[in-house]
Amino acid sequence: MKKYFMIWGLLFLIVVKRAGGQEIGGSVGVSVNKDVENIVEGSIICSRADKMILCDEELSPEIAGVYVEKPAVLIEDVSINGIPLVNNGKVGVIVTNEKGNIKPGDYITSSKTPGYGVKADESGNVLGIALEEFSGADNNSRGKVLILVDIRPAVIASSSRGNLIETLKQAFLAPTLTPLSSLRYLLAILLAVGAFVIGFNYFGKVSKSGVEALGRNPLAGRMIQINVIINLVFTMAIMLAGLALAYAILVI
Repeated sequence: MKKYFMIWGLLFLIVVKRAGGQEIGGSVGVSVNKDVENIVEGSIICSRADKMILCDEELSPEIAGVYVEKPAVLIEDVSINGIPLVNNGKVGVIVTNEKGNIKPGDYITSSKTPGYGVKADESGNVLGIALEEFSGADNNSRGKVLILVDIRPAVIASSSRGNLIETLKQAFLAPTLTPLSSLRYLLAILLAVGAFVIGFNYFGKVSKSGVEALGRNPLAGRMIQINVIINLVFTMAIMLAGLALAYAILVI
C-alpha cells in the first residue's frame, strides 16, 4: 500500500503555492515546459505541435494562455522547469493597436506580432475581454492592458460596412457560441427564408389567377397584366422587408 501511494505521489507531484507580491490578483497559473523564446511578461502563448510558442497569427485557435511571472495562485509541477501560464482570471497582456484602439469590453485576440494581442474585428477565437482602454498616436503603438481571460470562440457583430461573406461566416460559427448569438442568427435566417417563401407563394397564386382570368376574358388582358405587375412589386416589397428585418437583427 505504501509503495502504491508513493507511485501515485510521484505521478501527481503538484504543489499549489501562493505567489507573494503579485502585480494582478485573481489569476490562476499552471506551470508548463519552459521552451518559449523571446517571452516577456504578458505574452500570449499558443500550443502548437506539442510545444509552447508565442502566438503569431490572428484569431489563433491554439491560444493556450498568458505568461505571468507571479500569478495569484500557481499550480506548479516541480518535475519540470516550467513557466506560469494563466488561462483564467484578470491579467496584464501586451497589446498593439494595429487593429484599432482598444476600449473596455472589446474582445482581444492574438495577432501576427508574436506574443501581442489586438482588438478582434471579426469572429473567431479570442483570448478574453479588455477591462482597460488603450490607444496610440499611430497603428503601431504597443502597451499593456488588463484582460479578463476567457479563451473561446466569439461572434463579433458586423457593422453596416460588413460584407455578405463575413455575415455568412458568422452565421456558420454562431451555433458553436453563446445561445443568444445562435438565437439571433436563427431568427435572421427564419425571417429571410420566410419572406421568400411567402413572396413566391403569393406571386404564384396571383399569376395563376391572372392566367385563368386572361383565358376567360381576353379583352381585359391589359388590366390583368397591370394587376400582375402591381402584385409583383408587392411581392418584391415583402421579400425586401424580410431581408431588411433579418439584417437588422444581425447588426443591431
